[in-house]
Amino acid sequence: LRVSLTDRCNLRCRYCMPEDGEEIFTPAPGGDVLTAEELRRLLRLFVQLGVRKVRLTGGEPTIRGDFDRIVEDLGELNASLPEPMSLGITTNGVRLHRFLPQMRAAKLRNINLSLDTLEPAKFPFLAGKPVEWHARIMKALEEVADQAEHFQLKLNCVLLRGANEDEIGAFVDLAERMPIEVRFLEFMPFDGNSWSSNRLVPQADIVAAVQRHLAGRGGLQADRLPPDSPHDVARLWQVPGWRGRIGVIASMTDAFCGGCNRLRVTASGELRNCLFGEEGWSLRDVVRSGASDMAIAAAIAEAVQRKHSKLGGKRDMFELQERGSKALPMIALGG
Repeated sequence: LRVSLTDRCNLRCRYCMPEDGEEIFTPAPGGDVLTAEELRRLLRLFVQLGVRKVRLTGGEPTIRGDFDRIVEDLGELNASLPEPMSLGITTNGVRLHRFLPQMRAAKLRNINLSLDTLEPAKFPFLAGKPVEWHARIMKALEEVADQAEHFQLKLNCVLLRGANEDEIGAFVDLAERMPIEVRFLEFMPFDGNSWSSNRLVPQADIVAAVQRHLAGRGGLQADRLPPDSPHDVARLWQVPGWRGRIGVIASMTDAFCGGCNRLRVTASGELRNCLFGEEGWSLRDVVRSGASDMAIAAAIAEAVQRKHSKLGGKRDMFELQERGSKALPMIALGG
């Protein structure tokens, strides 16, 4: 279950957000966004229905003023179970440092850090924020990687042709000295993100660039690894003797829909059964109507039963592009 805490963010990454609107906020009762109390109830119910993996997303989840309470609530729920869940977060890392103690206490171990360039000069163009923020993200990356006993770190890089595909080798080299998974993502079409197949760097090109870079480092080669589970989204490689791994998420050219076990709750409380789906079920409205847990569970069951086998019912990336406003922006879906 991927729970979006907000559709706001303190970065303006071009592949994620439409070109228009941060900062710290706490939802008011009765507003558009689920409150911490409403999230607590829904999370408890999803766990009762069998969910054993929860990831906090956004927008940027750490800009919620009550983020520390949400993490604490999730930790308490986790501690009440006979066996602990897998807890994670997807974050841009700008505000991550201050919340690491709460995450350790809650046993939130899985951190996906989004970073699309290692070159500070590119950061304002790709993320729409001052170059100084890049240093904060790099510091968070190092800090989390140094705490491998507490955290498992995956570094997500969305590749855009003409913008950052020339950095594939530099990202790959991080896996030599850090116990992290460096993952390259294909550019996906969402409402307002100016998607074009010409800007997509496909999996075949990514893998070729990785192996070409390694060969230039004295004949190194990355070996293909089996998936960690049937539900993995990344194809994995590792250079023998390196601490980290390399992954590719090829959602456009080699879709992994067959193994997908993901549900998403948007910040406004809408349950989505697919990243690319056009239909949603408002759990927020059901909760605020005074519905029982049984009625909420029925709404969840309906959404699960209507999940398409692939790409939200679309054939390929070109049909996905044609969805228009039926496709929520990535920032609203939570990735």
